[in-house]
Amino acid sequence: NHITRSYTCLLTVTVVKVSSLVPLTIIKGAGHEFIPLPEGENATVADFHSIRTKTTDSPAHFTSGFYKIVAGPSRPAHYTFEETKYVLSGQIDILDEATGITHHLVPGDFAFFHVGSKVQFSTKSEGLAFYAVTRPVRVAHPNLVGREEDVKSKL
Repeated sequence: NHITRSYTCLLTVTVVKVSSLVPLTIIKGAGHEFIPLPEGENATVADFHSIRTKTTDSPAHFTSGFYKIVAGPSRPAHYTFEETKYVLSGQIDILDEATGITHHLVPGDFAFFHVGSKVQFSTKSEGLAFYAVTRPVRVAHPNLVGREEDVKSKL
């Protein structure tokens, strides 16, 4: 008699997705550049960075505020929205995990975070930045809640 046995081999395959982190866009000294006025004009705009948004929320939000950091542990962030930060005072260090580069931003420096950017914020002293983001309000500034001016039309 002949006995046939069959064995089933279970193969486990682990697929490691190649990182899809997106590097930051940094413009050092953006706020220190001279902005010339067109001849005969007393005001102008000076756009210096633009992208097509990749934010998937609909409708998209546009929120602005201030970012404050003091010395302590690094603060990680993984972006699912776009953000721009403009350093007003102090220093803000940003480790870009897509490149391994730590950017040392000081007043006048600008950083743009893309959907997919992953970073760590830190400072050895303190830093303050203005930001604009394509997400809804997360933490309202406690001293500014309800302070929007009540504008009445003069028409």
